[in-house]
Parts: sequence; structure tokens; C-alpha cells
Amino acid sequence: MKPKDEKKLEAVITATCRLAAERGLFGLTLAQIAKEAGIGTSTLYVYFPDKEALFNEVYRQAKREALNFYFTGIDQTLPLKGKVRNVWNKMLDHRLQRFDQVTFMEQFVGSSFMSDESRAFVERHGEGLIQMVVEGQREEILKPIPIPFISSLFFGSIRETARLIRAGSITDTEEAREIAFQLCWDGIRS
Repeated sequence: MKPKDEKKLEAVITATCRLAAERGLFGLTLAQIAKEAGIGTSTLYVYFPDKEALFNEVYRQAKREALNFYFTGIDQTLPLKGKVRNVWNKMLDHRLQRFDQVTFMEQFVGSSFMSDESRAFVERHGEGLIQMVVEGQREEILKPIPIPFISSLFFGSIRETARLIRAGSITDTEEAREIAFQLCWDGIRS
């Protein structure tokens, strides 16, 4: 068996994310993805036995890249608000720079395609943000409410700020980011 070509694999991942962002995840076929990636459908089956396997691999790779982006270079000596602000800004940057990937991940998480392995991957690798919330609650800096509510407010703030920037409703400036972050912070702090 021939070794898998990393360039073809990357083309498949890029094509999957792009098509999901343009058309939605559920209508995608392996033939459409292969065509967009510039490979034959039969070649795609060398890499993935079915759409579910492809989507799970794309998700894990996109999530791994996103988490590395979010948490690389965060100054752990900063007070909690500074760390949260840094992660918020990095997540906004990632959302603006990697729109296709983020759109794919959001659609995938809400789908029936997500495997138990991908769910476990998220639990194992998403602990950094949860740890910050737990630390903030322990120090009585963040509201003592269930973490999913804090996560929802935090991620929702980032998602909507990115949407406003992409739509041209607001300009991506430090001032606009500070306003958006402060609104988020005011919602989660004690």
C-alpha cells in the first residue's frame, strides 16, 4: 500500500472546511469534497472509508490547531482577567483568520457524525480553558455558576464579535475589541 500523501490530505481537509462553510455540512458528498480537493473520489477512499471518518479527522485536526493557537504564548503570570482577555483575543483572531475551519467545527459538533473518540479528544484537550474558569471561581473572581453558562457567554461573545467584524458592522480595532471583551467579562465576573 502506498503511503498517504500529506499534501493531498491537507487539500482534502481544506476542501471539506471550505465546502462546509459555503454549503453546510449535511449536504456534502465525498465526490464534491474530492473534486474540490483536486483528487479522485477513489483516492479519497484511500484516506477515509466514509464521510463520518473524514469529518471526525478534519474536526480533530482543526480542533488541535485551534487549541494550539489559543493557548500558545499565554503569559501564565498575568492576573486571571489578563489571561482570559488574551485567550478571548486569540480566539477572535482564529475565528477571523480560519473562518472555514471554525464554521466546520461548529456544524460538526452539533451533528450526528461526531464520534465518541472525537468527544473524548475535546475533553482531553479542552481542559486549559476549563481550568481557568475553575481557578476564577475558586478565587471568587468569576460567577459561581455552572461552567457551560460561562462557556456559552464567552464563546458567544467571540462568535458575535467576529460576525459583526466580518459583516462590516464594526471595525476590527483595539477599541472595539476592548468594548466587546469588557461586555463579556462583565457577564462572567462575580
